[in-house]
Amino acid sequence: MVEAGQIALPIALLTAVYAAVASFAAAWRRIPELSVSGRYAFYAVPPLLVVSSAALVYAFVTSDFSVRYVAENSNLAMPRAYTWVAFYAGNAGSLLFLAGVFSAIATVAVLSIRRRLPYTAPYATAIMALVLAFFLAIIVFFANPLERLPLTPPDGQGINPLLVHFGMFIHPPMQMTGLVVVAIPFSIAMGALLARRGGRDEWVDLGRTWAMISWLILTCGLLLGSWWAYTILGWGGYWAWDPVENSALLPWLALTAFVHSIMVQKRRGMFRTWNMVIIIVAFTLAQMGMFINRGGPVPSVHSFAQSTMGWLFLAFMAGTLLLSLAAFVWRMDSLRSREGLDSLLSRESAFLAQNVLFLVVAFVTLWGTIFPVFSEAAQDVTLTVGAPFFNRINGPLLLAIVFLMGIGPLLPWRRATLRNLARTLRYPVIMAAVTGIVLYTVGVRQLPALVALATYAMVVTGIAHEWMRGVRARHGRGENYALAFARLLSGNRPRYGGYVVHLAIIMLAVGATASSFYSVQRDVAMSPGETETLGEYTFTYLGVATQEFPDRTEETAEFDVYAGDDYLGRMYPFRAVYPEFRIASTRGAIRSTPVEDFYLVPSEFNDDGSAIFRVLVNPMVWWMWASGPVLAVGVILAVSPRRQPSPSTLRLPGNVRAAGA
Repeated sequence: MVEAGQIALPIALLTAVYAAVASFAAAWRRIPELSVSGRYAFYAVPPLLVVSSAALVYAFVTSDFSVRYVAENSNLAMPRAYTWVAFYAGNAGSLLFLAGVFSAIATVAVLSIRRRLPYTAPYATAIMALVLAFFLAIIVFFANPLERLPLTPPDGQGINPLLVHFGMFIHPPMQMTGLVVVAIPFSIAMGALLARRGGRDEWVDLGRTWAMISWLILTCGLLLGSWWAYTILGWGGYWAWDPVENSALLPWLALTAFVHSIMVQKRRGMFRTWNMVIIIVAFTLAQMGMFINRGGPVPSVHSFAQSTMGWLFLAFMAGTLLLSLAAFVWRMDSLRSREGLDSLLSRESAFLAQNVLFLVVAFVTLWGTIFPVFSEAAQDVTLTVGAPFFNRINGPLLLAIVFLMGIGPLLPWRRATLRNLARTLRYPVIMAAVTGIVLYTVGVRQLPALVALATYAMVVTGIAHEWMRGVRARHGRGENYALAFARLLSGNRPRYGGYVVHLAIIMLAVGATASSFYSVQRDVAMSPGETETLGEYTFTYLGVATQEFPDRTEETAEFDVYAGDDYLGRMYPFRAVYPEFRIASTRGAIRSTPVEDFYLVPSEFNDDGSAIFRVLVNPMVWWMWASGPVLAVGVILAVSPRRQPSPSTLRLPGNVRAAGA
């Protein structure tokens, strides 16, 4: 089985190279038959990678330690359920995962492009095949996960203990997939540019759809990573501006700008040049993210796939950036917009300002992420940039983006008068003022938090007012309120799906703001039977249970927890020590409600049963995790096609019917 997988890899590489060369040649020389050949070659790559992936999974399941990658990322003590986790826990396996997932998703994209963009399809297929060939070349020549060892060890090394967590099944696959799938909207846009179709806007709908799919996958990866950090790393937080976190945030910011800006191009034929620049930036930042994840020189607290291959990704990033910019300059004449900005008070201007801010945040984050590399090169001293820098610089910029997110969709296209603007923003501004006053009265006195929460109220009020206006108009035509709301959403899915996404972003922002400014933390040393308090919570340490395993020692504390006089039940914070890895893994015990989380995590256990615990009360973190499903619903609504009426339901004018008869 392993041998079959080894044979399939070089065949997949040659097939991908042929698909790229044939598709480029077909587009350049206008040979339809060669284009079909290249496309079918692309279709052949996913089955070949399925064979290789199945071979690696088989090696893990059978504990075949003669395979180097299996010996490095598995052992006999590892739970069998984590075989799939071990598949992408290291560099070689994660590259095979990336190649397999990208080939499958890109095949779907090629099918959709072929039908809707026949002139663009050969170029787009060639670009995606080139990206796929790059991954396969690294696998075949530098990181083959099916390589055999000269001697078979009796047991393997096992994976990093911090990876033995349910989050490993969902966060890394999502984040890796999100990074590589950015290549699809990039390929569509560059394909249109190379085919001189960039100014015709026929590619916009498909480019926007794939950009939003990429954006959704990246968003889910970021949220799942935050949830994972919150539940297992034992520090009570969910985001630390770590380079690996930032590696997905960077293209996410650029893609967010792109999916907003592309709507202006669709509606008014504007921002064509700007949108092409943004998607090039997004793809470049996605490659930067893969460079960081592949063991680049940027220090990170949770880079689990260290290697010396990062420079290959950096070279590929530089090459694709230079080629993209060359193509952009070469075909720039085809990107002329037919219209310009009519007024600074318009929806187009708000989107443009918002997009500029997104890119500013992205480049501030990029600079803070790679600054340690420059400091080490210049001074031979590694200086890291911490969370305070990012919060101080990016915090106000992100709040400005949220403000524009609230007012932008409410502005008319082309031009708004001050009178119309005042009328449109009347209710949102009033609600923001009322919210600020109420929050100040109940004790929210930190000015940044107060301004942020009032701004969020303004955004929600604007969305609610738009929905109410639409529902009332439909209700006036005889529809009940529920039916009117459902038809309102389905009638303009991109707009109202976007509103749902905005609501999810506000939910996320509320949780992040409240927990950042009003989290309460306390470290306590406790012996069995002792009771402590934090806020309204009272917690009694009952003792610790210890279990010995071949590779670790697990210590689970037991607490009785009360909120006032209400008994909340037992909580069990956990800590495991792995002697071979010289590492400890902790998992917090969390009681989560929409109001706040009560969080218990052990720091250290002593032989007499006493221990040190970190106790936190984190307000409204629940809303961050709840935003994920809402956001997914919004994106699905925004990209779902409208149902076209069937011919039998179309009512033709009488003279046309008569002529047809």
